[in-house]
Order: sequence, then C-alpha cells, then structure tokens
Amino acid sequence: MLYTYTLSENLNVKKDVIRRTRLAPFGLRGKWMVRKYLLSGYGLLKSVFTGYSFLLFNALTWYFMVLYVLDKLLEASTVDLGQRVLVMGTFYTTIIVSSFLGVFSSRKFTRRNLLLMWVSLGVVASFLPLVITSDSVQTLSVIAVLFGFSYGLGIPSCLASFADETTFESRGRTGGVIWFLASIFAAVFAVFVSFTTGLLAVLIYVLVWRSLGFYVFGLSNLRKVQAQSIHTLSWKEVLGSKPFLLYVLPWSMFVLVDSLEKSYLYSYIQASFGSSFYELNQLIEMVIGAFSAIVVGVVSDTVGRKRVIVYGFVSLGVAYAIVGVAPALKVSWLFYSVVDSVAWSAFFVMFLSVVWGDLSSAVLGRGGEKYYVLGGGAPLFISKLVGNLLLPYTQGLPMESAYAAFSLAAFFLFLAVVPLMYAPETMPEELLEARRLRSYVEKAKRIRRKYERKG
Repeated sequence: MLYTYTLSENLNVKKDVIRRTRLAPFGLRGKWMVRKYLLSGYGLLKSVFTGYSFLLFNALTWYFMVLYVLDKLLEASTVDLGQRVLVMGTFYTTIIVSSFLGVFSSRKFTRRNLLLMWVSLGVVASFLPLVITSDSVQTLSVIAVLFGFSYGLGIPSCLASFADETTFESRGRTGGVIWFLASIFAAVFAVFVSFTTGLLAVLIYVLVWRSLGFYVFGLSNLRKVQAQSIHTLSWKEVLGSKPFLLYVLPWSMFVLVDSLEKSYLYSYIQASFGSSFYELNQLIEMVIGAFSAIVVGVVSDTVGRKRVIVYGFVSLGVAYAIVGVAPALKVSWLFYSVVDSVAWSAFFVMFLSVVWGDLSSAVLGRGGEKYYVLGGGAPLFISKLVGNLLLPYTQGLPMESAYAAFSLAAFFLFLAVVPLMYAPETMPEELLEARRLRSYVEKAKRIRRKYERKG
C-alpha cells in the first residue's frame, strides 16, 4: 500500500496542536512542549527496541565488533601486509556477494524466516573463533568468509524491514536514533576492550550480543511481511530510475573518495602529530558523530533529505580543502574531525537508512531490498574493497603528497553535489508544505502575542 498524504489531514492535526498551545498560559505551554519532546523521544526509543529496528541496531554494532575481532586476529597472527589485504578483501567481497544472494533469497523465504536464519548464522560465526586455534592465512580467510556471509545475507531485508516499520515523517529521526545508539555502543565497547587483556572475553561478548538479535522474533507486535509484494521491480528498473541514479552517484563518489583517503589520512596524522592527537581526533568524531545523528534525523524529517545531503557534501568538501591548504596546522584537523563526523552521520542516516526507503516506499509501498543493496550496501562495501586492495599503495605515499591528495578529495566532493542539484526531494511535497504552513502560522501567532502584550 502506498503512503499517501493530504494537506487537509495534516492541517487538522496542526490546528489541534495550535489550539491547545493557544489556550495554555505561557509557563504551562513551555512545560507542555518539554513534555511533548520527552514523549516523542521515548516513542522513538520504544520503536527501536520493540521492532525490526532493534535488529538493525544489533547488526550495525555487531559489524563494528567483527571489524575489531578480525583486526586483533590479524595482529596476533604472523601474516604480512599482503596477506592482511587478502583476508580483509575476502571479508568485503563475501559481504557484497552474500547481500545480492540475500535479495534473491527474499523471494524464496518470508522476511521473518530469512532474518531468523541470518541471526543464527551470525551466532555461529561469532562462536567459530572461540574453537579455532590456528592463525594461518587460510584459517583467517575462512573466518572472514563466515563473518562476511553472516552479515551480508540479511542486511538488505533488515533495512527493508526498517523502511516498512517507519513512515516518511519518522524515518529520519528513527535512523538518527539508531546511529546514535550504535555510536554510543561502539564507544562503550571500545572502553570495554581497553580493559580486557585477552581476546576470549571479547569473543564471548560478541557472541552474546549477536544472540540478542533473537529477542526481536519473540515480539508479538511485529507485522508479518510476505516474501513478495503485489508490485515488484526488476534490477533494470531500479538501475534505470532517474531519482535512484541521481542519489547513488554522489553517494558512490563519497564512499570511494573516503575509502581511498582515510588510510593515508590516518597515517599522515599519526606521523605528523603523534598517536595522542590521532586518538583525540577519533574521540571527537565518535562523540560529535553520535549526537549529530539525532539532529540530522530531526532536520531531515523537517526540511527534507536533499538539503541535508547537499549541506553535508559542501561542508565536507570545505573541510578537505582546508586540510589540503594547511595540513600542518592542528586546528585544520580539528575542524576536519568535527565536520567529518557530522557528515558521516548525515550520510549514514540518509544513504543507508532513509533515501532508499523513501524511494522504494513511493514506488512499491514497502521497503525494497534491491534499492538498499544497489544504493546503499554495494557502493559502500565495493569502495571498502577497493580501498583495502590499494592499502599498500596509499599508505606508501610520501607526506609531501598531502596537499594534492586532500585537495583532490575536496574537488570530487564538490563535484558530487552536481547530480544532487537535479535530484528530486524524496519526502512528499504535501508533507513539507504542511510543515511550512504550520511554521508560518506559529510565527504569526508569536508576533500577535507580542503586540497583544505591548497593548
């Protein structure tokens, strides 16, 4: 069923809110607004922990844990840089292949059964490193394959379920809350592992956390989504969609530039300013990125997705331009860390959670796995694969290349804005118009009250 909105229905709701606000004294009105936002926040958290959105939160945090586990397994082994690239390349390749396999499997299984199998595979993959003692490149590759397969198989259906559970009005805020919780959880996990001497406790923690995904399937309020909808789209129809192309091109350009730059960027910071400054930058990005995700989600539900994405690209392009001009100044990197954390939060919420759900809901009336795998997952993990394969070359670049490398990144990020100028807004225009009208009415009311008090 397609989501539809009428201006009159939205205005009836807004008039009721305005009426209650007008009748309340100024002090009580402030308390009512605080209560309203607290209830709204509670409702968002409740929606995350009582639906498939929790499964997305669980999968994202588990992915961060898997990256840490693979990194520690590789550090504890005797593999060289080339073999490390091979293992991580195997991991990303398996995610890409298995995500497409998951889309095909969604036509054979109900979404609930597919996601249940997906979580079960994640539990098995988390248990495997506990019983394997070999640290050969072959063993590590097998672990990487199992981790990659157990993540990629169900992530398109998980994201599509997230789109089904949310509406245009709440999708940005819910996605922002999920990214906020995932970032906070990642910070807590980082603190936990810093006090842990061995990998065994970490592996048990990862296993238990992934097992919590089974909690979702015990909820009684989940909607049963069938394997197929009445209206489906072919791969060709999705790839031929103009709005899809206009959004996937800048997203693909961003993740490719980011993957190529980050390995060199981190090496440059550590070599120029030391490990302590590098850790400070990481902390800034983690904290600011977590809280900015909520702001980005609320803003995108208010003014639309396109404006948020354009501002993200422009601000990140400016940040890269500044570090390209003055890479030797610490203040340049502090500014970059702030902007990069906000931009990454914006792009995660928009490109991995919201935009493809908006586009598929407008066409199919539900979340579409093909939109999410082609638009969100494939560009991200292909870019990570490319960045991993080129790691020996990007880390070997001389420090004198910083000016050219960062300036080139800024150029491509500004170039990525061009397709967005022609992209349509993915939120319904009727909904945005109703919100603009409400803002105008509330502003007129404030002006009237101001003159009434003077009179």
